[in-house]
Order: sequence, then structure tokens, then C-alpha cells
Amino acid sequence: MAEFPAAPLPAAEFFESWLPNAFAEADIPENQRSVEARIGVLLHGEGGGEWVMHVNEGALRVSAETRSDCAFTYVQSVDHWRGALWEGKGGAIGAQSAQLFKPGSQAAKAAPGQGAPSPQALEQMRTLDGVIRMAVSGADGGDWHVDFKLGPGAIPEEPTTTLTIGAEDAEAMAAGTLDPMAAFMQGKIMVAGDMALMMQMQAIQMQAAAQAPKKEEG
Repeated sequence: MAEFPAAPLPAAEFFESWLPNAFAEADIPENQRSVEARIGVLLHGEGGGEWVMHVNEGALRVSAETRSDCAFTYVQSVDHWRGALWEGKGGAIGAQSAQLFKPGSQAAKAAPGQGAPSPQALEQMRTLDGVIRMAVSGADGGDWHVDFKLGPGAIPEEPTTTLTIGAEDAEAMAAGTLDPMAAFMQGKIMVAGDMALMMQMQAIQMQAAAQAPKKEEG
């Protein structure tokens, strides 16, 4: 597995050079290498840009092009993206989000709405249209958030649905001592905006997980 850069790289160098090489060297299960998937990335701010991560036939190709046709797009400021990858910002949610850019690593259990969908769910994501924001308050380094655009098309200026959780509760969920559903029922995950979009995404992910090929034992 390629060693993760000790110091932040420019976003273009990270996506177009380091990430494809790291994917090629990573110990990724064959059933994941055999899928085809396209995920968009949009980083705004100085040094940002727009990319499409395309996994096909066991290789990752990242190109600087519009993500408007992607069923799922990771959207964030350059500062918050860099902060999650190299500075520990965003706490457990930031660490989980960063797994998307660390080939072969194992993410902790994600909170509701957090993390990229499985390849099996991507096509169904095309039927959705909106932005889900995961926000962490009270984390080291200040408040932090990441947006996920569901469905192709333009990205609206404001999120459709926002989920906000405190840093301590996010850490507890990552450690397995706080159940995400319990956190929601206890008001530790605050939801603002269109709850239906959140439920639609979760339903698609659950259906895709049920239909995914099972890993053979032995």
C-alpha cells in the first residue's frame, strides 16, 4: 500500500497523480476492483477544482472534468478537505469522509448519510436531486462540514438537508458506543431541511447492500 503523503499535496497533484498510483498499489478486494463506478469531486476555494474518479477494470483514472453527469459528488472547501486528510479536522466524521481518498483503508461505521454509496447504489442515485450536508460542531480546529450531491446536474448554493452532530457524539458513534439511530432519536443528530431526501438515499443504499454479491468464505 502506498504511504499516505506526510504533508498536504496540491489538490490537482493529489487527485491526478498520487491517488491513481495509490489505488494501483492498494490491497483492494477483487470484487471491488471489478466494478465500474464514477464519483465526482468538487473542491471550492484557492487550489480547488473539479474531478471525476472513474474506477474501471481494476484501475482508477482521475480526470479534471465536469462532474455534472455523476450520480454522486463529494463537495467541500479546500480547507476542510485538507483539514480532514492531514489535520484531523471534523473528528470521526472527517476521518470517515477521508477514507474515500485513502485506497485500501477500512472506514469506521458511518453515520447516517455519511460516506460514498456503494457502486451498486450509484445508478439508483441518479433518480435523486439534492445535497446532504454532514456538519460537525465543536471539533478540534473548529466546525467542519462536507456536502454530498445526489444525482447529476448543477449543485445548489444551499444544502437540501443538513445533519449536524457534536464532535463527542461523532466519536462515540465511530467507537461503537453510540448507535446512530439512538443518536437520532435522542436529538444528538439534528436534521434541518428535507428529511425525505435522507430517507430516499438510505433506502437505496439498503436495497443495494441486500442485492450485492456475497463474499465467498474460505
